Amino acid sequence: MNLRSLSVLSVAALSLVLTACPAPTPTPDASVASFDGGNPPAQASCAGGCAANQVCDTARRTCVDACGGCDAGLCVKVSEGVFQCRERAVTCGADLCEPGQIACLGGSCACLSSLSGALDTCEVAGKWCNGGTCVSPKALQQCRPGDATAPCPSGFTCNTQLFADDIGTCNKNCDQANNNNDCPRGELCSQIGCLPAGLFSNQECNQGRPAPDGGWLTDDAGVPLRLTVPVGNTCLLKDANGAVTEANGKGTGNCSYSIFQLWKDGVYPFETCRPPGNATEGQPCRDDYSQGTLATQCGTGLQCAKTRGGDDGVCLRMCNAQPAALGFNPSPECNTDESCVNQLRYTDPNSNSVLGVCMKKCNVFDATRNTCANVGSSASSCVPTEASGALVVTTNGDGICVPQRTNIAALNGECPETDAFRGAACASAQMCSSLSADVKASCTGVCDLECNAVDGGTGPARCATEPSARCAAGKRCTRVTSTTGARVGFCL
Repeated sequence: MNLRSLSVLSVAALSLVLTACPAPTPTPDASVASFDGGNPPAQASCAGGCAANQVCDTARRTCVDACGGCDAGLCVKVSEGVFQCRERAVTCGADLCEPGQIACLGGSCACLSSLSGALDTCEVAGKWCNGGTCVSPKALQQCRPGDATAPCPSGFTCNTQLFADDIGTCNKNCDQANNNNDCPRGELCSQIGCLPAGLFSNQECNQGRPAPDGGWLTDDAGVPLRLTVPVGNTCLLKDANGAVTEANGKGTGNCSYSIFQLWKDGVYPFETCRPPGNATEGQPCRDDYSQGTLATQCGTGLQCAKTRGGDDGVCLRMCNAQPAALGFNPSPECNTDESCVNQLRYTDPNSNSVLGVCMKKCNVFDATRNTCANVGSSASSCVPTEASGALVVTTNGDGICVPQRTNIAALNGECPETDAFRGAACASAQMCSSLSADVKASCTGVCDLECNAVDGGTGPARCATEPSARCAAGKRCTRVTSTTGARVGFCL
């Protein structure tokens, strides 16, 4: 998705009414010449994540049916990368499913959701799917005005002035006389409530323009020249009028996303410069930018990776997760022993920048790299998953050191999260997964298929000393992917 999909206009820094065009039928505003009343830029397929029953065809950059089509019922995601055709559920066992819960997963009623927001099955109840349950909308999520059964959080209003009369979003209430102090840090107070600063004019993520002599470029009047930078970079903090408030340079702010979620039109991420908090790399953080929560907001150059469940996570260094291309090296980069993890699984149609976080590289079959050091005070697990998010299980055992969730399950025990990007739910060399919609996900050990030949052979010489080469007694190393040359199997 183009990260500027919505067009907005600032009439005044603190007193404005925003008008925007949600896809696919925008409404021109001919009375304001500077307003872009045309169609939003074309959205790259797979950008922002596919629907709940789709996967991304990376070659064509197109979201396709994950089951290849179902003759009846619907395609259901059983766990990360595993989909099955299932009958639409009304009950699961003796349990009557709530509106929006249309599938049985692990024997329990479940709703279906996707990163893109589109096709969230809880829409029928005016809610959003969260962990299998339909919950009321949160900040910047679509809502139904006047719906007392699915209200916005306390102190928020379901406002219809931003997108269209029939599209409301939850915006925090604020008083413009309070100089933006009612709003989360990185947001400004408008006539319709708090909105991400990146939506306002002159609030782009900027840095100073470096000079060849190592200083910073200025114009003939000595005014510093600015350079607009994308997500993943640090940025200069500004006041509500768009004036830079700190010394020329790269700035102390973090260029990150603010994200609107709409049921039909998907996700709209906006780049915005957020002030830094006090949490350092590796320390606990929370996706909460309220004025009084600086202790759990990440400092300069850091992003809160939500790996501990819900909105809780660990501060990790920001990086550009856009894949490298001919003549283009994504920046900022991670260290050579790290991977830039595309936690949100976004793609940028302009091949420019995608916000990522740096995690250590590992390999479950390498004796020198199969374990992971703590990330700050958080233990981490070596998970054989691809940092780009394209492959749920890598073919050769390469992986990333993912901070663990607050509690992890034992081997073969039930685990709560199959998406490793949301925190490791199991120990190293294990995956939280299920191959059937009727079985709850469990911590499954991985193994080397080449060390478990079906003809009873011993395999290559490395198998004698390789970690995780074979399964424990009673388990069989089972192929779980048809990818040619894949070595990673599951102990089932």
